[in-house]
Amino acid sequence: MRIFSLLLTFLLLVGWIAIARYAYVCVILQTCDNQEISDRQPDTSTETRPKTLTVRYNDTVILKDYEEFSFSDGKVEPDAHSDNKRLLDDLATYLINNPQRQVKITGHYRPSEAEMNSDFFENIGLARANAIRQRLINRGIEESRMALDYEQASGEILGRPISFELSGDKEKPDTYKRVLFTFKDMTFSNANFAIDSEVFRPSAQFLIYADSLQTFLSENRNQSVHIIGHTDDDGNPFYNEQLGRKRANSAKAFLKKLGVKNKITISSMGESQPAAPNTTEANKQKNRRVNFLLKK
Repeated sequence: MRIFSLLLTFLLLVGWIAIARYAYVCVILQTCDNQEISDRQPDTSTETRPKTLTVRYNDTVILKDYEEFSFSDGKVEPDAHSDNKRLLDDLATYLINNPQRQVKITGHYRPSEAEMNSDFFENIGLARANAIRQRLINRGIEESRMALDYEQASGEILGRPISFELSGDKEKPDTYKRVLFTFKDMTFSNANFAIDSEVFRPSAQFLIYADSLQTFLSENRNQSVHIIGHTDDDGNPFYNEQLGRKRANSAKAFLKKLGVKNKITISSMGESQPAAPNTTEANKQKNRRVNFLLKK
């Protein structure tokens, strides 16, 4: 029985190392075979999808009449389809011709997919949005112009797997904070904290990120980490500013415990920079977050 337990532990460790290695080499260093994120493979889909995908800027329709994306159950990469490629080509052209514009990509996921593996992203919706972002990067769009978001579908039918929202008017600044979800600007929500608690409880996704972060920082001693705590609007602003600071400090202590020797600083925005309106519990969870910024 002891031998079986040791073998199981060994296999789990090997799997963990493989996932962390993939996150560091493929997602951070971007040195994997580009075929993994390429959409140039032959279109093998025979499925007919509704042409209801529309891209708007405020109330103006910019792109319309494209087929919806499709994702097989539990998959991060979209099913290959020529009309989706056409949409990405057209969206990339629009963004290149309108350099002041930014786009938020929202990945949707089924309730049954809530606990599925998504590398160091908190859920598979974010991982799917990132897969689309990678395709736009391949088309020449800067990563910093593309924020990510996620939403869980109400049922198992995923009618709208990916949605886009354009923004970027200098005269009309964004109402809510853009959350990038890049390796050097990564965010984790209150899945890592109990409500109204400062105690950091790292999720499996954060542990994968932290492992890659530790490797990156050990190879880049000139890089520092700045951790920003955010909260929802429950309670008063002063209390939330203090709670955000305590959460950031708790995350800092965890990184130090892992052995990170680079400089780590903290701050708090409290409730002042919501990523979404504080009108639902799902949105409040998005606002209860900790942001990790890498700086030189």
